[in-house]
Parts: sequence; C-alpha cells; structure tokens
Amino acid sequence: MLAAILQLPAFFSSCSTPAPYTPAKAPVHTTLHWTKTSIPEAVDLFFFETRGSQLLDAYQQIVQPEQEKPVYGMCALGARRLVALSGTAGETACWRDIRTYGDLQKHVFSLADESARSPLLWGETFLEEGASRQCFLALNPLLCAIRFHSVSCDFSGRPYAGLRFSLQKLFLTYAGSEFRPLEKGDGEPVSWLNPGYLDSTALQRLKEPALLCQPGCGELGPGKTYPDQTFYCYPGSGTHLVLEARADTLTCYYPIPLPRLTANQCLELDITLHRLGSAGPDIPTVSGAVSLQARWIPWEKREPYTVTF
Repeated sequence: MLAAILQLPAFFSSCSTPAPYTPAKAPVHTTLHWTKTSIPEAVDLFFFETRGSQLLDAYQQIVQPEQEKPVYGMCALGARRLVALSGTAGETACWRDIRTYGDLQKHVFSLADESARSPLLWGETFLEEGASRQCFLALNPLLCAIRFHSVSCDFSGRPYAGLRFSLQKLFLTYAGSEFRPLEKGDGEPVSWLNPGYLDSTALQRLKEPALLCQPGCGELGPGKTYPDQTFYCYPGSGTHLVLEARADTLTCYYPIPLPRLTANQCLELDITLHRLGSAGPDIPTVSGAVSLQARWIPWEKREPYTVTF
C-alpha cells in the first residue's frame, strides 16, 4: 500500500510531456581560409557526431565571412565532424532534410552554379572533445582549371603548309558537370556535359558558359601564340580539350585527351599542331598531329611531360 502511494506523484506527472534532453553546447572558434581571392556570399556550417550514424548536432549559416577572420559556431561538447559548404545568404531551407553526415554526402555541386571568379567552396575537419575548441578550416574549390597557355601551328613539309589556318573555337568534352564535394577517394562526376560534341543547349543553362566553351584565338603560324584562356570542370578522367580549326575552307578538330583532373588543381597546356585535324570533335587525330606539354600549377609542382598524338 505504501509503495503504491509513493508512486502516485510519478504517475500523475507523466501525463505531461517531459522536456527533451539537450546536451550542453559550447562555442567553436573557427578560422576560415580559402585559396581564391573572392569572398563567398555565405558559408553553411554543419556539426555532426562522429559515431554511429553521425547525426547532425548543429547547423548555422555565416553570411559574408571574412578571410582569416574567426567565426563562432555552437555544438555539443563531444567530438564532432565539422563540414563547411558554400551557401546563398538566407537560403537555409534546402538543408531541412539533412539528418546525418550520410545525407550531406549526397549533396552535389553543379557547374550551373559555378563562377570562375567565385567558385563554390567546401572543407571539413574533426573537432576534439572539449568545452572550448579552436580550429583552422581550409575551404577549397571543387573545380579543376585547364589553362590553354600557348599554341603554334607547324605544318613544315606538308603539302598544305601554305594554307591559311586559324582557331575558331575551343571547348571541353566529357566534362564533369556535377560532383559530390564529400565524395571519398578518386571519385567520378555525377554527370557530364558535351558527350563528344558541343551541346549548345546544355551550355546555355550554365551561369557562365565560358567555363566550357570560348572563342578561338584566330590565325596561327609556326611562332607561339599565348591565348592564356582557362576552362573549368569537375575532377575525373576522360575529359578532352577540343580545338576547332579552319584550314582555308576546311573545318577540322583536335580532340586532346587530358590526364585525370584533380580538384583545386590547374593544368597548364602548351600545344603544337603538326598535321590537319580530324573530321569531328570525337574522332581522334592521326598519330603525330599534336604535341602537348602539360604541367600542374601553381598548387602542385610537377615536371612537364610531352605526349604525342
């Protein structure tokens, strides 16, 4: 009887919903750094647990962050994974379905949202357990840059050596157009643009079609011309730089296969043309038609190498 009486308060109090348990929060002093000179409009910060399904612990948006200036986030005291992604000021509803780190891994960057002057940025790091934490988070572009540095045309000894020759257009084919920034390892794009030909309709959907297609530099001769044109796409293998040329009244193409592209890297190209190109942008040129010198700049220094097609 006494035991039953002692249980009465607990029974009646259970009719009201208890407040959910909320773990103690602590500030995280984060210094953001990015390699590009432009300032992102906003950065979205996600704090995830590091065990189990890696649940989302906290989220916040930083509007107009400043380079090397600290920003402050709040998350629970335990160890956390911090992810930062480029965002649009005021647009936070798009993250409402993010519950775990696995959910965020499905998020894609798209060329349709990219800008050469202000590329989308991302970064992640781990925070140790503690009540007061500081971290340095580098934000990097996911884009790869392909710099068309120099070109020359040497048809010496060919029966068409005297033809008037000019570059009309340059474009990337099999270019990665969507990519998951949190993809682990050497991942491949989610989708591609210009599958062996120039898809003008798809290009018009881009904020900056010049990421993939630009006018040529005009007439060429044995001396080097320095166009210094830069193209952009997402990392992966199989991308080609295509040179569309005109030899007198004949249109020909030079589809140049590029080495596997890596995020946040710039591939610089010096090209010499020795023969007329092929009949189409997806048809390889004959052997010896093109010689290519390629090097990675400026983030990663590699020795130049020459490839003959």
